[in-house]
Amino acid sequence: MRKPLITSLLCGIGLVAMAQGEYDALKYSQGELLGTARYMGMAGAFGALGADMSAIHQNPAGIGLYRSSELSLTPVLSLGNVNANYNGTTVNNSKMTLQLNSGGYIGSFRPSNSTNVSNINFAVTYNKVKDFNRIVGIKDYNKPVSLLDPITTAAGTTAPANLSGLSYLAWETYLINQENAGHYTNMLGPGETVNPTMYMKEEGGIGELDLTIGANWAHFMYLGLGIGFQSVDYRLTSSYAETSSGYETFDPIYFDLRNAVATTGSGVNVKLGAIIKPFSFLRFGFALHSPTYYSLTDAFGTSLTSEGVDPNNLRSTAEFSEETSSYELTVPGKMSYSLAYLFGQKGLISFHCEVVDYREMGLRDINGFPYDDTNASINNHMQTVYNMKLGGEYRITDNLSLRAGTAWFGAAYRDNMTADNTYVRAVGTTPHYAFDKGSRYYTGGLGYRNGAFFMDAAIANQQLTEDIFPFYDVPVSGENRTDNRYATVKTNRLNVVLSAGFKF
Repeated sequence: MRKPLITSLLCGIGLVAMAQGEYDALKYSQGELLGTARYMGMAGAFGALGADMSAIHQNPAGIGLYRSSELSLTPVLSLGNVNANYNGTTVNNSKMTLQLNSGGYIGSFRPSNSTNVSNINFAVTYNKVKDFNRIVGIKDYNKPVSLLDPITTAAGTTAPANLSGLSYLAWETYLINQENAGHYTNMLGPGETVNPTMYMKEEGGIGELDLTIGANWAHFMYLGLGIGFQSVDYRLTSSYAETSSGYETFDPIYFDLRNAVATTGSGVNVKLGAIIKPFSFLRFGFALHSPTYYSLTDAFGTSLTSEGVDPNNLRSTAEFSEETSSYELTVPGKMSYSLAYLFGQKGLISFHCEVVDYREMGLRDINGFPYDDTNASINNHMQTVYNMKLGGEYRITDNLSLRAGTAWFGAAYRDNMTADNTYVRAVGTTPHYAFDKGSRYYTGGLGYRNGAFFMDAAIANQQLTEDIFPFYDVPVSGENRTDNRYATVKTNRLNVVLSAGFKF
């Protein structure tokens, strides 16, 4: 039996957590650079430009710059590669998906009885705001730390009949035993090391249907109002396994913890925006997005299989049948400021900045009562971020345009989370969690116009860095443990986007 870890921080390991933790809540709060090919080709720097189906999702005032109706569709081919480095051991995984990025209809009307309102426009549009699809693999060798350590500590002195969560599964699969004094031991011997592997497959996304209305006031001021209806579909399949080095009678031992989580639900938000054009070459944009109010349901199941610990059974398996949990989540709103400079008919350069305070995330049960502990952790661990986008367009000919851009998305967690080995709860019995380090985007594209028809193509490269912890571990006070507890994971996603549409 190893020395026990700090019990007060690990008690959650022993429970089936029926509510989301902050790590999972953040998944539904962070947006990505997704949209039409023109929008993505300029890295989403469209807050002061408008006249694009994804731009009006960003700033609803952009609908006022339409002078004709439009119908368009945007598919995306996403090629994702994930590189995970865990103490020098590297694992690569790839995944390819074909999805719908954007689509919809813009209706434009010119009032006949007004001299100031040039256009009144409305739109029904769809935009993908989050892509979860990826595969992560982590592997290491000869680690002195095992998931059985926090599981054993979480069991405390609880009677076997009253154990829950991972402690219950470990008891049922002979991975932990109870001593005469009531404390538990696990099947790892003193100084025994383990070879851990972790596999995580994420699927699904978040899409938003926007209903937007806006007006053009004398080609000087553009105003817009939008209501967004979001749909959440997230699926996780994960496996965490260990093989011990082998010191005990039945060693080497092996166990495999598997979790499956599916989250579905819907949310709603409101957007307000304005664009001011004081000169023909200069535009300023401002938008305010309300928080998104979600109603979500988790469904999750867990199994734990062990080998080499029971002399009468080569393999033992225990599981929880599917559990469900419904709750409410508020994700933070955002304010955005934009500036665009136009070089006549030849080109433009545009800058867009979003301000998001992730401390405004909040979790409640279905009766509206807050999860105080989780919300307190959110307030302590999260921070305000500034997402900045810079893009440009150059018209090569009357029909062909060239675009490029870059974007920086800030990290939601405070900078010291990894260094402080901060505990973060995840959903159900999934032990892993991550601290993101922010995203960087590099984009480029081409646009073609011929009469009423247009076609745009873009390539957008996303580079996301995270520190992923397979499970939470704290050494005993005074113990000199130098091994890294996390893997550095770099997700590199290449989106190939094509938009086509008609103006009429």
